Amino acid sequence: MIVATLAPLSLVLIAAELPDAQTGASAKVAPVAAEKVAEGDVVAGLRQRPSVGPLKRGIHELKDPTGWPAEPPPVAGPLDAARFDAALVRMCGEVARDEGLPEVARVIREVAAETKSDPFMLAALAYREGRCRPWLVTSSGVGLLQIKASMFAAGASLPFPRADLERDKLLEPAHNLRVGAALLAMWEREHVAIDRAVGSTPHRTALAHFFWGDKVWGATPEDRTLTARRRLLEAYGNEPVAMQPSTLSVAVTSPLEGAPRLGTSGLGVDRDGGERSHRGVDIDATIGEPVRAVADGVVVFAGVDMTGDHPALELLPRHLKRWRRKTNMMGPGGFFVRVMHENGVRSGYFHLNSFQVEIGQTVRAGEVIGTVGRTGVKVSNAHLHFEVHKDGELKDPARFLSAWVLPPDSTLTFTIAKAEKKQRLARAARARRHAQAAAQNRLS
Repeated sequence: MIVATLAPLSLVLIAAELPDAQTGASAKVAPVAAEKVAEGDVVAGLRQRPSVGPLKRGIHELKDPTGWPAEPPPVAGPLDAARFDAALVRMCGEVARDEGLPEVARVIREVAAETKSDPFMLAALAYREGRCRPWLVTSSGVGLLQIKASMFAAGASLPFPRADLERDKLLEPAHNLRVGAALLAMWEREHVAIDRAVGSTPHRTALAHFFWGDKVWGATPEDRTLTARRRLLEAYGNEPVAMQPSTLSVAVTSPLEGAPRLGTSGLGVDRDGGERSHRGVDIDATIGEPVRAVADGVVVFAGVDMTGDHPALELLPRHLKRWRRKTNMMGPGGFFVRVMHENGVRSGYFHLNSFQVEIGQTVRAGEVIGTVGRTGVKVSNAHLHFEVHKDGELKDPARFLSAWVLPPDSTLTFTIAKAEKKQRLARAARARRHAQAAAQNRLS
Protein backbone atom coordinates (compact mmCIF):
# COMPACT_ATOMS: atom_id res chain seq x y z
CA MET A 1 0.00 0.00 0.00
CA ILE A 2 1.20 3.53 -0.69
CA VAL A 3 2.55 5.19 2.44
CA ALA A 4 1.08 8.62 3.13
CA THR A 5 3.20 11.71 3.54
CA LEU A 6 2.42 15.35 4.12
CA ALA A 7 4.08 18.30 2.47
CA PRO A 8 4.48 21.69 4.17
CA LEU A 9 1.24 23.59 4.71
CA SER A 10 2.56 27.00 3.64
CA LEU A 11 0.83 26.83 0.26
CA VAL A 12 -2.46 26.04 1.96
CA LEU A 13 -2.25 29.21 4.01
CA ILE A 14 -1.47 31.26 0.93
CA ALA A 15 -4.38 29.71 -0.98
CA ALA A 16 -6.77 30.51 1.84
CA GLU A 17 -5.87 34.18 1.60
CA LEU A 18 -6.31 34.58 -2.16
CA PRO A 19 -9.75 34.84 -3.80
CA ASP A 20 -8.76 32.61 -6.71
CA ALA A 21 -6.35 30.28 -4.87
CA GLN A 22 -3.61 30.91 -7.43
CA THR A 23 -0.78 29.41 -5.47
CA GLY A 24 1.27 28.27 -8.43
CA ALA A 25 4.07 29.90 -10.35
CA SER A 26 5.01 29.81 -14.00
CA ALA A 27 4.21 26.54 -15.72
CA LYS A 28 7.57 26.55 -17.46
CA VAL A 29 10.01 23.85 -16.40
CA ALA A 30 12.06 25.15 -13.50
CA PRO A 31 15.80 25.68 -13.93
CA VAL A 32 17.87 22.63 -13.11
CA ALA A 33 18.96 22.76 -9.49
CA ALA A 34 22.45 21.78 -8.49
CA GLU A 35 21.19 19.88 -5.46
CA LYS A 36 20.06 16.30 -5.91
CA VAL A 37 16.74 15.75 -4.18
CA ALA A 38 16.78 11.96 -3.96
CA GLU A 39 18.93 8.99 -4.64
CA GLY A 40 19.24 8.01 -8.30
CA ASP A 41 20.30 11.46 -9.56
CA VAL A 42 16.81 12.93 -9.43
CA VAL A 43 17.17 16.64 -10.24
CA ALA A 44 14.47 19.24 -9.56
CA GLY A 45 12.67 20.35 -12.71
CA LEU A 46 13.52 17.41 -14.97
CA ARG A 47 10.36 15.41 -14.21
CA GLN A 48 7.41 17.76 -14.39
CA ARG A 49 4.19 17.83 -16.38
CA PRO A 50 4.22 20.89 -18.67
CA SER A 51 1.04 22.96 -18.50
CA VAL A 52 -0.34 26.02 -20.26
CA GLY A 53 -0.77 29.12 -18.11
CA PRO A 54 -0.17 29.58 -14.39
CA LEU A 55 -0.44 26.53 -12.21
CA LYS A 56 -2.85 26.79 -9.29
CA ARG A 57 -3.99 24.57 -6.50
CA GLY A 58 -7.43 23.06 -7.00
CA ILE A 59 -9.93 24.65 -4.63
CA HIS A 60 -12.08 21.51 -4.25
CA GLU A 61 -9.53 20.02 -1.86
CA LEU A 62 -9.19 19.72 1.89
CA LYS A 63 -7.10 22.49 3.40
CA ASP A 64 -5.42 19.78 5.46
CA PRO A 65 -5.20 16.35 3.73
CA THR A 66 -4.97 14.58 7.09
CA GLY A 67 -8.76 14.96 7.14
CA TRP A 68 -8.96 11.96 4.83
CA PRO A 69 -9.10 8.61 6.66
CA ALA A 70 -6.61 5.88 5.78
CA GLU A 71 -7.21 4.17 2.43
CA PRO A 72 -8.22 0.49 2.43
CA PRO A 73 -5.30 -1.93 2.06
CA PRO A 74 -4.74 -4.11 -1.02
CA VAL A 75 -6.75 -7.30 -1.30
CA ALA A 76 -5.08 -10.11 0.63
CA GLY A 77 -4.57 -13.46 -1.04
CA PRO A 78 -5.18 -14.48 -4.67
CA LEU A 79 -7.27 -12.13 -6.78
CA ASP A 80 -10.65 -13.47 -7.95
CA ALA A 81 -10.37 -12.75 -11.67
CA ALA A 82 -14.10 -12.97 -12.42
CA ARG A 83 -15.07 -10.59 -9.61
CA PHE A 84 -12.31 -8.12 -10.46
CA ASP A 85 -13.22 -8.10 -14.15
CA ALA A 86 -16.93 -7.64 -13.38
CA ALA A 87 -16.20 -4.70 -11.03
CA LEU A 88 -13.97 -2.97 -13.57
CA VAL A 89 -16.28 -3.54 -16.53
CA ARG A 90 -19.21 -2.11 -14.56
CA MET A 91 -17.32 1.02 -13.51
CA CYS A 92 -15.61 1.56 -16.87
CA GLY A 93 -19.01 1.22 -18.54
CA GLU A 94 -19.83 4.67 -17.11
CA VAL A 95 -17.15 6.34 -19.26
CA ALA A 96 -16.52 3.96 -22.18
CA ARG A 97 -18.38 1.62 -24.48
CA ASP A 98 -18.55 -2.01 -23.39
CA GLU A 99 -16.53 -3.27 -26.35
CA GLY A 100 -13.09 -4.35 -25.19
CA LEU A 101 -13.57 -3.68 -21.48
CA PRO A 102 -13.15 -7.35 -20.43
CA GLU A 103 -9.81 -7.33 -22.30
CA VAL A 104 -8.78 -4.15 -20.48
CA ALA A 105 -9.58 -5.82 -17.15
CA ARG A 106 -7.56 -8.92 -18.09
CA VAL A 107 -4.50 -6.89 -19.10
CA ILE A 108 -4.61 -4.86 -15.89
CA ARG A 109 -4.74 -8.05 -13.81
CA GLU A 110 -1.83 -9.63 -15.65
CA VAL A 111 0.42 -6.54 -15.57
CA ALA A 112 -0.35 -5.98 -11.88
CA ALA A 113 0.70 -9.56 -11.11
CA GLU A 114 3.82 -9.21 -13.27
CA THR A 115 4.93 -5.92 -11.68
CA LYS A 116 3.69 -6.76 -8.17
CA SER A 117 1.43 -3.71 -8.27
CA ASP A 118 -2.00 -3.10 -6.76
CA PRO A 119 -4.44 -4.01 -9.58
CA PHE A 120 -7.11 -1.76 -8.07
CA MET A 121 -4.77 1.23 -8.23
CA LEU A 122 -3.85 0.56 -11.87
CA ALA A 123 -7.54 0.10 -12.68
CA ALA A 124 -8.48 3.32 -10.91
CA LEU A 125 -5.83 5.20 -12.90
CA ALA A 126 -7.11 3.69 -16.14
CA TYR A 127 -10.65 4.85 -15.24
CA ARG A 128 -9.66 8.36 -14.20
CA GLU A 129 -6.91 9.07 -16.73
CA GLY A 130 -7.67 7.17 -19.93
CA ARG A 131 -11.38 6.52 -19.34
CA CYS A 132 -10.57 2.82 -19.85
CA ARG A 133 -9.74 3.48 -23.52
CA PRO A 134 -6.32 2.08 -24.55
CA TRP A 135 -6.36 4.04 -27.83
CA LEU A 136 -6.98 7.46 -26.28
CA VAL A 137 -4.55 10.23 -27.27
CA THR A 138 -5.10 13.70 -25.80
CA SER A 139 -3.09 16.77 -24.88
CA SER A 140 -2.68 15.18 -21.43
CA GLY A 141 -1.09 11.95 -22.58
CA VAL A 142 -1.28 8.64 -24.41
CA GLY A 143 -3.12 5.42 -23.74
CA LEU A 144 -4.76 3.90 -20.69
CA LEU A 145 -2.81 5.90 -18.12
CA GLN A 146 -2.38 9.06 -20.26
CA ILE A 147 1.40 9.05 -19.90
CA LYS A 148 3.08 12.10 -21.40
CA ALA A 149 6.66 11.72 -22.57
CA SER A 150 7.21 15.48 -22.60
CA MET A 151 7.02 15.70 -18.81
CA PHE A 152 10.43 14.01 -18.63
CA ALA A 153 13.21 16.33 -19.79
CA ALA A 154 16.47 15.07 -21.22
CA GLY A 155 18.61 13.79 -18.38
CA ALA A 156 15.68 12.90 -16.12
CA SER A 157 16.21 9.81 -14.02
CA LEU A 158 13.75 7.14 -15.17
CA PRO A 159 13.22 3.48 -14.20
CA PHE A 160 13.12 2.38 -17.87
CA PRO A 161 14.76 3.28 -21.21
CA ARG A 162 13.48 6.56 -22.66
CA ALA A 163 12.41 4.65 -25.77
CA ASP A 164 9.62 3.16 -23.66
CA LEU A 165 7.89 6.55 -23.82
CA GLU A 166 7.42 6.44 -27.59
CA ARG A 167 3.83 7.06 -28.64
CA ASP A 168 3.29 3.79 -30.50
CA LYS A 169 4.58 1.78 -27.56
CA LEU A 170 2.36 3.62 -25.09
CA LEU A 171 -0.67 2.78 -27.22
CA GLU A 172 -0.06 -0.90 -26.42
CA PRO A 173 -2.09 -1.46 -23.21
CA ALA A 174 0.26 -3.84 -21.41
CA HIS A 175 3.30 -1.67 -22.15
CA ASN A 176 1.46 1.47 -21.02
CA LEU A 177 0.55 -0.20 -17.74
CA ARG A 178 4.10 -1.47 -17.17
CA VAL A 179 5.47 2.04 -17.63
CA GLY A 180 2.81 3.40 -15.26
CA ALA A 181 3.59 0.77 -12.64
CA ALA A 182 7.31 1.61 -12.87
CA LEU A 183 6.58 5.33 -12.42
CA LEU A 184 4.38 4.66 -9.39
CA ALA A 185 7.13 2.53 -7.83
CA MET A 186 9.74 5.22 -8.60
CA TRP A 187 7.79 7.99 -6.88
CA GLU A 188 6.93 5.66 -4.00
CA ARG A 189 10.66 5.26 -3.32
CA GLU A 190 11.52 8.93 -3.75
CA HIS A 191 8.51 11.11 -2.93
CA VAL A 192 9.33 11.85 0.71
CA ALA A 193 12.76 13.24 -0.17
CA ILE A 194 11.41 15.04 -3.25
CA ASP A 195 8.65 16.79 -1.30
CA ARG A 196 11.15 17.81 1.37
CA ALA A 197 13.55 19.25 -1.18
CA VAL A 198 11.33 20.93 -3.81
CA GLY A 199 8.12 21.57 -1.89
CA SER A 200 4.63 20.61 -3.03
CA THR A 201 1.00 21.40 -2.46
CA PRO A 202 -0.17 19.28 0.50
CA HIS A 203 -1.19 15.81 -0.62
CA ARG A 204 -1.46 12.33 0.85
CA THR A 205 0.56 9.80 -1.09
CA ALA A 206 3.15 9.19 -3.79
CA LEU A 207 0.24 8.77 -6.22
CA ALA A 208 -0.07 12.58 -6.52
CA HIS A 209 3.31 12.69 -8.29
CA PHE A 210 1.98 10.48 -11.08
CA PHE A 211 -0.16 13.39 -12.31
CA TRP A 212 2.31 16.25 -11.81
CA GLY A 213 5.87 14.98 -11.60
CA ASP A 214 8.27 15.76 -8.79
CA LYS A 215 6.54 18.98 -7.67
CA VAL A 216 2.87 18.43 -6.89
CA TRP A 217 0.54 21.38 -7.61
CA GLY A 218 -2.78 19.93 -6.52
CA ALA A 219 -4.34 16.98 -4.70
CA THR A 220 -7.59 16.71 -6.70
CA PRO A 221 -6.40 14.06 -9.22
CA GLU A 222 -5.05 11.98 -6.34
CA ASP A 223 -8.30 12.31 -4.37
CA ARG A 224 -10.46 11.31 -7.32
CA THR A 225 -8.27 8.33 -8.23
CA LEU A 226 -8.31 7.03 -4.66
CA THR A 227 -12.10 7.42 -4.69
CA ALA A 228 -12.25 5.30 -7.86
CA ARG A 229 -10.06 2.69 -6.18
CA ARG A 230 -12.44 2.56 -3.18
CA ARG A 231 -15.37 2.13 -5.55
CA LEU A 232 -13.67 -0.81 -7.24
CA LEU A 233 -12.85 -2.44 -3.92
CA GLU A 234 -16.47 -2.07 -2.82
CA ALA A 235 -17.79 -3.60 -6.03
CA TYR A 236 -15.22 -6.41 -5.82
CA GLY A 237 -16.17 -7.18 -2.21
CA ASN A 238 -19.90 -7.13 -3.03
CA GLU A 239 -20.67 -6.25 0.57
CA PRO A 240 -24.22 -5.47 1.76
CA VAL A 241 -25.41 -1.87 1.98
CA ALA A 242 -23.85 -0.24 5.05
CA MET A 243 -26.15 1.95 7.15
CA GLN A 244 -25.28 4.59 9.75
CA PRO A 245 -27.43 6.70 12.07
CA SER A 246 -28.05 10.32 11.08
CA THR A 247 -28.86 13.57 12.85
CA LEU A 248 -32.53 13.24 11.79
CA SER A 249 -33.19 9.84 13.41
CA VAL A 250 -33.13 8.01 10.09
CA ALA A 251 -30.45 5.42 9.32
CA VAL A 252 -28.80 6.32 6.00
CA THR A 253 -26.27 5.07 3.50
CA SER A 254 -24.06 7.05 1.14
CA PRO A 255 -25.70 8.40 -2.04
CA LEU A 256 -22.42 7.68 -3.87
CA GLU A 257 -20.05 4.72 -3.84
CA GLY A 258 -16.51 4.83 -2.49
CA ALA A 259 -17.20 6.79 0.68
CA PRO A 260 -15.97 8.95 2.21
CA ARG A 261 -16.69 11.48 -0.49
CA LEU A 262 -15.69 15.14 -0.52
CA GLY A 263 -18.33 17.79 0.04
CA THR A 264 -17.24 20.81 -2.00
CA SER A 265 -19.93 23.40 -1.18
CA GLY A 266 -22.27 23.63 1.75
CA LEU A 267 -25.58 25.04 2.90
CA GLY A 268 -26.00 28.83 2.72
CA VAL A 269 -23.10 29.60 0.37
CA ASP A 270 -23.75 32.44 -2.10
CA ARG A 271 -25.06 31.62 -5.55
CA ASP A 272 -25.45 34.05 -8.48
CA GLY A 273 -23.54 36.78 -6.69
CA GLY A 274 -25.64 36.51 -3.54
CA GLU A 275 -29.03 36.57 -5.27
CA ARG A 276 -29.77 33.14 -3.80
CA SER A 277 -28.25 30.77 -1.26
CA HIS A 278 -27.06 27.21 -1.74
CA ARG A 279 -29.69 24.82 -0.39
CA GLY A 280 -27.66 21.65 -0.01
CA VAL A 281 -24.25 20.05 -0.18
CA ASP A 282 -22.33 19.46 -3.42
CA ILE A 283 -20.45 16.16 -3.49
CA ASP A 284 -17.55 15.74 -5.91
CA ALA A 285 -18.29 13.02 -8.47
CA THR A 286 -17.83 11.84 -12.06
CA ILE A 287 -20.48 11.97 -14.77
CA GLY A 288 -22.16 8.59 -15.06
CA GLU A 289 -21.59 7.42 -11.48
CA PRO A 290 -24.63 5.71 -9.96
CA VAL A 291 -26.65 7.76 -7.46
CA ARG A 292 -28.34 5.75 -4.72
CA ALA A 293 -31.26 6.36 -2.38
CA VAL A 294 -29.89 7.14 1.08
CA ALA A 295 -32.72 5.29 2.84
CA ASP A 296 -35.91 3.35 2.17
CA GLY A 297 -38.67 5.53 0.84
CA VAL A 298 -41.10 6.51 -1.90
CA VAL A 299 -40.26 8.70 -4.91
CA VAL A 300 -42.36 11.87 -4.60
CA PHE A 301 -40.86 13.70 -7.58
CA ALA A 302 -38.80 12.87 -10.66
CA GLY A 303 -38.40 15.51 -13.33
CA VAL A 304 -36.68 18.72 -14.33
CA ASP A 305 -36.17 22.10 -12.68
CA MET A 306 -37.51 24.96 -14.80
CA THR A 307 -36.27 28.51 -15.28
CA GLY A 308 -37.82 31.56 -13.61
CA ASP A 309 -41.04 31.09 -11.68
CA HIS A 310 -42.14 28.02 -13.62
CA PRO A 311 -42.76 25.00 -11.37
CA ALA A 312 -40.64 21.90 -11.80
CA LEU A 313 -41.98 19.56 -14.47
CA GLU A 314 -42.63 15.88 -13.83
CA LEU A 315 -40.96 13.55 -16.34
CA LEU A 316 -40.67 9.84 -17.03
CA PRO A 317 -37.19 8.38 -17.65
CA ARG A 318 -37.96 7.99 -21.35
CA HIS A 319 -38.50 11.76 -21.68
CA LEU A 320 -34.98 12.75 -20.61
CA LYS A 321 -33.26 12.39 -23.98
CA ARG A 322 -35.57 14.98 -25.54
CA TRP A 323 -35.16 17.39 -22.62
CA ARG A 324 -31.34 17.35 -22.67
CA ARG A 325 -31.52 19.60 -25.73
CA LYS A 326 -33.70 22.18 -23.96
CA THR A 327 -30.98 23.69 -21.81
CA ASN A 328 -32.44 27.20 -22.18
CA MET A 329 -35.60 26.04 -20.40
CA MET A 330 -33.82 24.13 -17.64
CA GLY A 331 -33.37 25.70 -14.20
CA PRO A 332 -30.26 25.39 -12.02
CA GLY A 333 -31.38 22.09 -10.47
CA GLY A 334 -31.44 20.23 -13.79
CA PHE A 335 -32.90 16.72 -13.67
CA PHE A 336 -33.68 15.76 -10.09
CA VAL A 337 -35.41 13.21 -7.86
CA ARG A 338 -36.96 13.57 -4.39
CA VAL A 339 -37.60 10.63 -2.06
CA MET A 340 -39.79 10.70 1.09
CA HIS A 341 -38.49 8.60 3.98
CA GLU A 342 -39.85 7.85 7.44
CA ASN A 343 -40.16 10.46 10.21
CA GLY A 344 -40.94 13.26 7.73
CA VAL A 345 -37.46 13.19 6.15
CA ARG A 346 -37.18 13.96 2.42
CA SER A 347 -34.00 13.71 0.34
CA GLY A 348 -33.27 15.38 -3.00
CA TYR A 349 -30.74 14.50 -5.74
CA PHE A 350 -29.99 17.22 -8.33
CA HIS A 351 -28.00 17.84 -11.56
CA LEU A 352 -28.57 14.21 -12.58
CA ASN A 353 -27.53 13.00 -15.99
CA SER A 354 -30.39 10.52 -15.88
CA PHE A 355 -32.86 8.92 -13.51
CA GLN A 356 -34.60 5.57 -13.68
CA VAL A 357 -37.44 5.92 -11.19
CA GLU A 358 -41.00 7.22 -11.39
CA ILE A 359 -43.25 9.09 -8.97
CA GLY A 360 -44.88 6.67 -6.52
CA GLN A 361 -42.16 4.05 -6.86
CA THR A 362 -40.84 2.46 -3.66
CA VAL A 363 -37.04 2.39 -3.38
CA ARG A 364 -34.71 0.68 -0.95
CA ALA A 365 -31.65 2.13 0.72
CA GLY A 366 -28.71 1.81 -1.67
CA GLU A 367 -30.90 1.28 -4.74
CA VAL A 368 -29.70 3.12 -7.86
CA ILE A 369 -32.13 5.90 -8.74
CA GLY A 370 -30.05 7.81 -11.32
CA THR A 371 -26.60 8.86 -12.45
CA VAL A 372 -24.38 11.86 -11.72
CA GLY A 373 -24.42 14.69 -14.27
CA ARG A 374 -24.20 18.45 -14.52
CA THR A 375 -27.63 19.31 -15.90
CA GLY A 376 -28.57 22.85 -14.90
CA VAL A 377 -24.98 23.64 -13.93
CA LYS A 378 -23.44 26.78 -15.45
CA VAL A 379 -19.84 26.67 -14.29
CA SER A 380 -18.96 23.82 -11.92
CA ASN A 381 -17.70 20.38 -12.83
CA ALA A 382 -19.94 17.35 -12.43
CA HIS A 383 -21.20 16.78 -8.90
CA LEU A 384 -24.20 15.57 -6.96
CA HIS A 385 -26.20 18.33 -5.26
CA PHE A 386 -27.91 16.69 -2.27
CA GLU A 387 -30.67 18.26 -0.14
CA VAL A 388 -32.56 17.06 2.91
CA HIS A 389 -35.75 18.35 4.56
CA LYS A 390 -37.39 17.41 7.87
CA ASP A 391 -41.14 18.08 8.02
CA GLY A 392 -40.70 20.55 5.16
CA GLU A 393 -37.83 22.46 6.83
CA LEU A 394 -34.48 22.60 5.06
CA LYS A 395 -31.69 20.94 7.09
CA ASP A 396 -27.91 20.81 6.72
CA PRO A 397 -27.24 17.73 4.53
CA ALA A 398 -23.54 17.71 5.46
CA ARG A 399 -24.53 16.88 9.05
CA PHE A 400 -27.14 14.38 7.84
CA LEU A 401 -24.47 12.55 5.78
CA SER A 402 -21.57 13.10 8.20
CA ALA A 403 -20.76 9.36 8.22
CA TRP A 404 -20.20 9.40 4.45
CA VAL A 405 -19.23 12.91 3.32
CA LEU A 406 -16.26 15.02 4.44
CA PRO A 407 -17.64 18.44 5.44
CA PRO A 408 -17.26 21.24 2.88
CA ASP A 409 -16.14 23.70 5.58
CA SER A 410 -12.81 21.83 5.57
CA THR A 411 -12.12 22.71 1.93
CA LEU A 412 -10.42 25.61 0.22
CA THR A 413 -13.71 26.17 -1.62
CA PHE A 414 -15.47 27.00 1.63
CA THR A 415 -12.70 29.34 2.77
CA ILE A 416 -12.85 31.27 -0.50
CA ALA A 417 -16.67 31.32 -0.58
CA LYS A 418 -16.77 32.56 3.01
CA ALA A 419 -14.33 35.37 2.19
CA GLU A 420 -16.31 36.36 -0.90
CA LYS A 421 -19.58 36.44 1.06
CA LYS A 422 -17.94 38.58 3.75
CA GLN A 423 -16.76 41.02 1.07
CA ARG A 424 -20.24 41.12 -0.53
CA LEU A 425 -21.93 41.83 2.79
CA ALA A 426 -19.36 44.54 3.57
CA ARG A 427 -20.03 46.19 0.18
CA ALA A 428 -23.77 46.05 0.79
CA ALA A 429 -23.35 47.60 4.24
CA ARG A 430 -21.24 50.42 2.81
CA ALA A 431 -23.82 51.04 0.11
CA ARG A 432 -26.58 51.28 2.74
CA ARG A 433 -24.54 53.71 4.82
CA HIS A 434 -23.87 55.89 1.78
CA ALA A 435 -27.55 55.84 0.83
CA GLN A 436 -28.57 56.80 4.38
CA ALA A 437 -26.00 59.62 4.46
CA ALA A 438 -27.20 60.92 1.09
CA ALA A 439 -30.82 60.86 2.30
CA GLN A 440 -29.93 62.80 5.44
CA ASN A 441 -28.03 65.39 3.38
CA ARG A 442 -31.08 65.92 1.19
CA LEU A 443 -33.29 66.43 4.24
CA SER A 444 -30.89 68.90 5.79
